[in-house]
Amino acid sequence: MSGVRMAATAVVFAAMASAIALACVSGCDRLPGAPRDAPAAAAVAVGSDGWVRMTFDSQCCGCHAGGVDGASFPLMEVEYWRIASDEQAIAATAHGQGVMMPSFLDTNGGSLTEEEIVALVTGMRRVYGQGALPSGGLSGTVVPGDAARGEAVFAQACATCHGAQVPKGVLTDPDYLRLVSDQALWTHIAVGRKAVGMPAWNEAMPGRPTGLSAGEVADVVAWLSSQRPLARGGTK
Repeated sequence: MSGVRMAATAVVFAAMASAIALACVSGCDRLPGAPRDAPAAAAVAVGSDGWVRMTFDSQCCGCHAGGVDGASFPLMEVEYWRIASDEQAIAATAHGQGVMMPSFLDTNGGSLTEEEIVALVTGMRRVYGQGALPSGGLSGTVVPGDAARGEAVFAQACATCHGAQVPKGVLTDPDYLRLVSDQALWTHIAVGRKAVGMPAWNEAMPGRPTGLSAGEVADVVAWLSSQRPLARGGTK
């Protein structure tokens, strides 16, 4: 190697060494791959309205946003909080529900501690549920019903929008029923989805101006559950 090339190489190595030394002096968080400072939003107090909104946006809104954006029932609307207890919502958040909702509890591999889940649920009731408490008119959890009666109620009150001949929102689709739990069916019927024109359980429906009774909600869920295919062919 010529003297010029050796001198140039020495300069390059010296520059690299200086850069590394400067990085070490400045702090290892500046090195590639090192964790960055936590976002300023993380300083928001756990349980505060700002923290609740921030956590909902990062953890929940992909499925439970209001309007037409969420894939599941909207937690940002008061109707959910009129039927669900804190205990029910905490259990669903901590341990998941059915096939589609995972556990968010850190000891199960999730991203929230038990204390954060409790703070999130109670905070969502305050921020999105306007402090509403379960009214007692309808259970927040599944109650056994009569599938035969449920088929007739579905045909009268639900099939106009969710029947087999409707290209959108077919609740009897086998692939949909494989994914959704009875609890999710119950909550969807109970809460509705105003942004897409679906009323809550006790509001006027096509063919049923007075909505459903609590017993009829149970019957419809029992019938839909009876239509769910088994893992390999047939229905249960």
